[in-house]
Amino acid sequence: MKPFSERVVIFVGAYGSGKTELALNYTLELSKCREKVAIVDLDLVSPYFRSRDIKKRLMARGIEVIAPETEIAVADLPVVTPRIQGALAEPQLQVVIDVGGDPTGATALGRFRDQLISLPHQLLLVINTCRPFTKDVTGIRNMLAAIESSAHLTITGLLANCNLGPETTIEVMMSGLDIVRKAGQECDLPVVGMGVWSELAGQIGTLPVPIWPLDIQLLPPWLSETAT
Repeated sequence: MKPFSERVVIFVGAYGSGKTELALNYTLELSKCREKVAIVDLDLVSPYFRSRDIKKRLMARGIEVIAPETEIAVADLPVVTPRIQGALAEPQLQVVIDVGGDPTGATALGRFRDQLISLPHQLLLVINTCRPFTKDVTGIRNMLAAIESSAHLTITGLLANCNLGPETTIEVMMSGLDIVRKAGQECDLPVVGMGVWSELAGQIGTLPVPIWPLDIQLLPPWLSETAT
């Protein structure tokens, strides 16, 4: 997983795409080679997978976590808006933004459009073809258009994260990657990588896109309860 040259990297995607895992893994990797890193939790949609669930772990790595202390709605976004604006304006700070899992969540990102369009940034659409709304090229195109319309920003790349959780196989990932690459061709967008669980990364061989090895950072409540 090679860090982007742009200092602002934004992850968006449908619910169940795994965008928060990718955002967290990217942030942790970035902290190994950049002195000042912050992650912004703009996920106002899903109460189960949130960057702030591991706030202490991130802070221990020297990563600044910009997130409200409690659950908020889009209408309450002014609570964190000043710090987000400050982070975007700080030229030495690498900023990773985890955006809510549907076009409603992307609306929150749109509040920062004026700043973002003046900054070099990556806006990545994370795609899990095992989810119903992004299972084919048509669904991916529709999701992309809806998010762009809500955020008033343009997607710069696609990031494949095709999985069935613990049931994921290499065949599932490769089949999904084919769909994502076709969507990229139709939308004239690069596929910047594919998320692969670390335990499978060594088995998958050479891919036409970079591999993003993922160590699972968050567990849904039902798995967390099982583990404890």
